[in-house]
Amino acid sequence: MTTRLHRTARRAAHTALFSLALVTGAASAATAGMPVGLNKALQELDTTASPDVTIGGVIFDTATVSGVETGVEGSLLFELYGPDDAECTGDPIFNPIVTTTGSGDFRTGDYVPAAPGTYRWIVRFRIGTETIVSGCNEPGEDTDVLLATPRVRTLASDDVPLGEEIFDRARLTGGYQPTGTLTFSLYGPGDDICEEAPITTSPVTVNGNGPYQSAPFEPTVPGTYRWRADYSGDANNAPAGTACSDELEQVTVRAVPTLTTNVTDPEVDLTEAVSDTATLTGGLRATGTIVFTLYGPNDEDCATDPVFTSDEIAVDGDDTYESGDFTPDAAGTYRWIATYSGDANNEEVATQCGDPNETVVVRGEQVTPTLTTRVSRGTTFVGKPVTDIASLSGGDNPTGTITFNLYGPGDATCSRTPVFTSVVDVAGNADYTSGEFRARVPGTYQWVAEYSGDENNEGVVTACDDPAERFIVKRKPPYGGVPRP
Repeated sequence: MTTRLHRTARRAAHTALFSLALVTGAASAATAGMPVGLNKALQELDTTASPDVTIGGVIFDTATVSGVETGVEGSLLFELYGPDDAECTGDPIFNPIVTTTGSGDFRTGDYVPAAPGTYRWIVRFRIGTETIVSGCNEPGEDTDVLLATPRVRTLASDDVPLGEEIFDRARLTGGYQPTGTLTFSLYGPGDDICEEAPITTSPVTVNGNGPYQSAPFEPTVPGTYRWRADYSGDANNAPAGTACSDELEQVTVRAVPTLTTNVTDPEVDLTEAVSDTATLTGGLRATGTIVFTLYGPNDEDCATDPVFTSDEIAVDGDDTYESGDFTPDAAGTYRWIATYSGDANNEEVATQCGDPNETVVVRGEQVTPTLTTRVSRGTTFVGKPVTDIASLSGGDNPTGTITFNLYGPGDATCSRTPVFTSVVDVAGNADYTSGEFRARVPGTYQWVAEYSGDENNEGVVTACDDPAERFIVKRKPPYGGVPRP
C-alpha cells in the first residue's frame, strides 16, 4: 500500500472504508447472481496522491486495487479539484479515466497546476454495476503546490571616484514565470546595517528569470555604499532578497583630494638647497604616500629623467608634507611635481609640470653677452620699411628676448614713449632682426635694443642715439625731382 509516513494512521481508516464498500458491493452482486469477478475474501482499494511540489511541477494520483481476478475490467475515474474548491463541489479541473483489468496499481497522467495551493482528489471505482466513491478531503488525497522560491544574486558596479555614477545588477533565478518588481535600494556611508532610509531606490519591473539593473546614481560624498535588491514575489513566487553588507554589494566611492604645492624658495644660488611642500586636502581618512620629483635644469615639459626623487613619504590624513632637500649642481630653472598614490578611499592625484609655485630658479655665475646693433639703412623716405639688426654674442646658451624700441623724431634722449616696439625670442648667439617700421613723419629716429637675459646671462642694452642706430626719414621728392615746399 503506497502511503506517506506522516499519513499512515489516516491511511488505515481510508483503506477500511473502501474495503467495507467493496465487500458490500460483492455481497450484493453475489445475491443477484452477477459474475463480478470478485473473491469472497476482503477486497481492498488504496489511493495515494503525489507528494507536495513547487509550482511548475507535476501532480498525480495512484490507486491500488487488490482482490479482483485478473482480466476482470473496471474503471477508475480520478477527479482533481483546485485550491479554490475546498469541498470539491465545483467541476473538477482534471478528470482522467483509467481502465483496470484486475488487481494492480493504476496511475493518472501528470497534471501541471496553474497556481499554488492545496489540490484534492476524489476517486470513483466502478466494477460491474457497483461504483465506489471516495470523499473529498480523504486523508492522503491532497497535494500542496508550493510557491517557487527564487534566488536573487547581485553584483554592484566597480569602485569609482567621486563624481562618477554607480549602479547595481541582479540576476533572478529559480522563479516560476515571475512577475512583480525588483527593488534596488542604496544605503549611504556609515549605515553598515542598512537600518536608515535608503538614499535612493530603483524599482524594476520583473518579466521572467534573468538579469536586471538599477538606474545609475551619482553619490555626492565619498565613502562605502551598500546595495540591497529585493524581489516582491507574486502569486507563484515567494519574495526574495539580498542581505545588507553583502560583499559583492559594496561600492567604495573614492574621494578626489586636492594636492597644493609650494617651493620653499623660488630663487636660490647654485650652492643652496631646494625643497618642496605639498598640502593634501579633501581626503577621506587618507593613507598611502607622496613622492616629489624635480626636473631640470630647463626641462620645460618634465620629459627627461628627474634629477631628484624623494623617498615615499607616508600620508596620515589631510596635512602638509615635505620633500626633503636637494642641492642642484647646475644653474637653470627647475620644476617640481608631487604625486599622491591614493588608497582604497582616495583617488591618486598629482600636480602638473610648470604649476604655479612649483618652479625654482637656480642662479649661477652669469656671463655678460655682447649686443651689437645696426640699422638697415641710414636714410630713407616716408613709407619705406626700416628694420634694426642685433647681433648677440658671448652668451652662455642664451634664451629670453630682444626688445627693439624706436624713438623719434625729435627724441634724442629716448625719454618719450617709443613710436614702435618689436620683441623677438632668443635661441642662442645669433643675429636677430626687428619687425619693419614705416615712418609717416620725416625726421631723425634712433633704435635701442635690449636683451632680457636669463639664468646664465645678464641682460644688456644698447645706448640711445648710437650712431649705428640712427636713421633719417625724408619726404618723398615730387615727380620730376622738384622739391616740395
